[in-house]
Amino acid sequence: MLIRRALWVAILFLTCGVSSAYAQFNYGGSSGRDWEITPFAGGRFAGNVNLPNSNSTTDYLTINSSYDYGVMGDVNILGPLQAEFMWSRQPTSFGQHDFYTGVVSPFPNGEGNVNVDVYQWSLLYPFRDSSSKLRPYIAGGIGFTHWGTNYPNLLPFTNNVSFNLGGGVKYFFSKHYGLRADFRWIPSRTTSQLGQYCDPIFGCYAANQNNYAQQIQANVGMIFRF
Repeated sequence: MLIRRALWVAILFLTCGVSSAYAQFNYGGSSGRDWEITPFAGGRFAGNVNLPNSNSTTDYLTINSSYDYGVMGDVNILGPLQAEFMWSRQPTSFGQHDFYTGVVSPFPNGEGNVNVDVYQWSLLYPFRDSSSKLRPYIAGGIGFTHWGTNYPNLLPFTNNVSFNLGGGVKYFFSKHYGLRADFRWIPSRTTSQLGQYCDPIFGCYAANQNNYAQQIQANVGMIFRF
């Protein structure tokens, strides 16, 4: 249900952007705003899920590096600045790290299989105007990560807030078609635990600390610009 709602929000997000662009173009704007759809594929790498309250010798889960795929939608909102929605899926599996032996072992019978779906709303800033064929950019935003597994006891959560920061380059063969290379750092909040926090004013005290799965993804996609 949450994934369905996120997709509806993404559609609304893009529709409003396109409607705004159309209105500006037809009612006094000097030019229309471009919007882009980019299906992509590539890989997502690294990441651990800490298990501070585990009842076994497994202290964290490793996220195995694997391929990913998804789609990005971008809409011009203010000058070169773009609003972006990104959905990215990584079909992967967990490994379990034993803190006694230091060995990472797979789960039996596919019990560690998981789809890691990332939904992000971002701002993207290109460094050249829309007439340039080559457009480097930086991007960053916030959203959530959905951990889809058939074993509900595997993780103490299903959806958690996540962030993204990165950039890339777009190259346009023509006004409506191009290629895009994109690189993102995506930390997803996972578990939390009590730890000691110290500052120069209040001294040291116990505070709740969040753990993050630190992942990196690199993708290449085909741009369709309208």
